[in-house]
Amino acid sequence: MTFKVVANIILFSSILVSFSSCKDNVTNNNESKSPVIPNRVSNSPYPVSQTPDKLFVVEDVNFSNSQRITIETLQGILAQTKPQIYRVATEGYLMWLNDLRNNYHVTVDNSFVSDFKGLLSEFKDQISGYILSSSEAPSLHIAISLAGIKKAIVVLPEDETVVKSLDIPFVEDTRDKDMNWLIDNYDFNTNILCYQKVEKATHLGDYAAFGRSIFFFDDINSDLTTRIFSMMQPNSALLGWGDDEFKLVEKASKNSIFVNPGDWALNLSTLSNFEKETKQLKHNNSPEVIDNVHTVCFLVTDGDNIIWLLNDFATNPNWYGSPNRSKVKIGWTMSPAMSELAPTVLNYFYNTADQSDVGRDYFVASSSGQGYMYPDLYGSLISYTNQLNEYMKKSDLNILNIIGNSMDNEYLLPYLNQSNIDALFYYYFSDYAGGKGEIKWINGKPVITGRYKLWEGFETPSSIATKLNDLSTDIHSADGYSLIPVHIWSMGVDQIVECAELLNNNVRIVTPDEFVALIEQNVQH
Repeated sequence: MTFKVVANIILFSSILVSFSSCKDNVTNNNESKSPVIPNRVSNSPYPVSQTPDKLFVVEDVNFSNSQRITIETLQGILAQTKPQIYRVATEGYLMWLNDLRNNYHVTVDNSFVSDFKGLLSEFKDQISGYILSSSEAPSLHIAISLAGIKKAIVVLPEDETVVKSLDIPFVEDTRDKDMNWLIDNYDFNTNILCYQKVEKATHLGDYAAFGRSIFFFDDINSDLTTRIFSMMQPNSALLGWGDDEFKLVEKASKNSIFVNPGDWALNLSTLSNFEKETKQLKHNNSPEVIDNVHTVCFLVTDGDNIIWLLNDFATNPNWYGSPNRSKVKIGWTMSPAMSELAPTVLNYFYNTADQSDVGRDYFVASSSGQGYMYPDLYGSLISYTNQLNEYMKKSDLNILNIIGNSMDNEYLLPYLNQSNIDALFYYYFSDYAGGKGEIKWINGKPVITGRYKLWEGFETPSSIATKLNDLSTDIHSADGYSLIPVHIWSMGVDQIVECAELLNNNVRIVTPDEFVALIEQNVQH
């Protein structure tokens, strides 16, 4: 799962025009309202406070990097009680803001869209003061880690004069501190961890402050990383990303930590505090049985990537924003954690899924559950899968995509003992198509492996089509079915359509739910 940096922080001129044209949606309502606190599954690692009814919006383009760090820590501190700030940086984030205003009764206030001092003045009575930091590690990591605990915004030297002019008290100077000092002197939320490079510190800091979690980065094999990982509770969540995918997920898994890729995420402290029941538009568990066909399911990778889902997944014409989605049936992977990290966003994806006979969309839980982990290395697998069962229900997903290193029953049975998991789509980390289409049965449920992968450097739409056209059309044999992982960073909707148009009439494309149902009905087990 090669994660491409998808948060292309390119500010479209159309964003500014569209946003500026949205007048303040202000309503006068003097009635007191009971706080709305979103639900969480049992032992959820994700923090929660109250659902916001009003958001002050800032546009990133109007602020320096140092000011953004101050703003994001203020955002996270306020969210401990109730979110009050929302940052617009890309087209995707503007889209989710408009969705909140139009569909979730959120008032949008543009008073501080470009006013740093005004924003701090508005909320200075809701913080204890400021933490002075440099822009380098470990000072900045320490400062952001302390922000939520001390309820103090992080300020870099270039902005200290503005802060002092507002009579905001000085709390701490982290410029001469190290991470071991931090760990030795403070207690952190050990259910969630932000693993974030200092050059990305303008992102994810709000969530660290909101969750009172440690915010750090070091070599994955360092003593510091080992110490911090060992502090975490079983089934804790790591948000962020590292230098090496396998090494990060390997070490996290060995510590019973799962990974939510979120290193370029914004506004999680705000988006995670909404409550929305999310339901897919349709589950087709009784598809028409057609004899003498080879049955194919295309499944798009990387739906566990939170930053991609929040940024341009919905708008990019190569992905879910493609106008050609209506031309082919597609399976999409989706993180069950989105039901708590950004439920309104998840609801949008479900509600806009194509439901035509030709171009239906269907969602499958992404690797390897509520977060990316390797089941064969995960020590708390039983409790993890028990919790996953609740996330599957909450996110209305019943098929799970796993990335791992061993298909031994020992690591798969805990998943298939769960009532809300009907089937597994299994990929080897070393080769998503390494299973060569094998199907095996555990607890009466199918474990289906990738046969070929639509992935630049391995296959093309033409080469995949040629192979599929020559495969078995025996619907009673595992040979009659092909799961095709689609590597989303090198292929997209257009390539799936291209491949589909090259298939013979005796090759049938179905969605994941139809694929599983046909295998269960027709393949002996």
